[in-house]
Amino acid sequence: MRVLLVDDQRLFREGLGALLRGWGEVEIVGDAASAREAYELVRRLHPDLVMMELLLPGVDGVSAAREIRRLRQDCKVLVLTGCKERRVLQAAWLSGIDACLTKDESVDTLRAAVASLGAGRRYVAPALRRTGSALRVMDEDPRQNGDPLAQLSLREREVFDLVVRGFTTKAVAQELCISAKTVETHRAHINEKLAVHCSADLVRYAFRNGVPPSSAANSADEQLGGRANRLATPQRQAFRDQRKDER
Repeated sequence: MRVLLVDDQRLFREGLGALLRGWGEVEIVGDAASAREAYELVRRLHPDLVMMELLLPGVDGVSAAREIRRLRQDCKVLVLTGCKERRVLQAAWLSGIDACLTKDESVDTLRAAVASLGAGRRYVAPALRRTGSALRVMDEDPRQNGDPLAQLSLREREVFDLVVRGFTTKAVAQELCISAKTVETHRAHINEKLAVHCSADLVRYAFRNGVPPSSAANSADEQLGGRANRLATPQRQAFRDQRKDER
């Protein structure tokens, strides 16, 4: 199995690589410290499996996982993360990843995950299946476990995430490498499915339903490196209005 490692901590990547090489059946074809590096390596190296952190610099890890799957549809994605936030982990699973573990898990659990993927099965770490844990219901149909975006297609979900984070139509088109007209079509479908009318409505919808990444103004600045100040004024105001209504 050809494996690409994606984590912003070099020592962790090197240690994980040394561990996996000792298993014999795994070949480490490369490693990346960011999502952008990972995209290029996926295109060039054609890995069978990407092991990735969700807490990556400069980009939402859930969106990064989706992009990796888009670049190479037959590539499996195993999330090995320090993130324990329920919404983020659920969003990652619903995006179509193949396995999910936290960095608190044992080597045996990681090996079981790799073996499960090799046999064509998805895998969730036992600790994440326990009652009350982040992903205890994630094997159920998302429409049954209350995912408010279950009716959206994968591409529509990507557009939704970016719009909520403050991206304009043009910025979404650039981020996803599609035309602005295509973005507008996706947005029209999203609005129809969610019964909303504008970007501010989408932000209110995300905030009201706790939809990951649910990036309000303060997190938008972190995600976009300040660009949210120029792009997300209506969205920030929508969140402020929503918070006032709920107080």
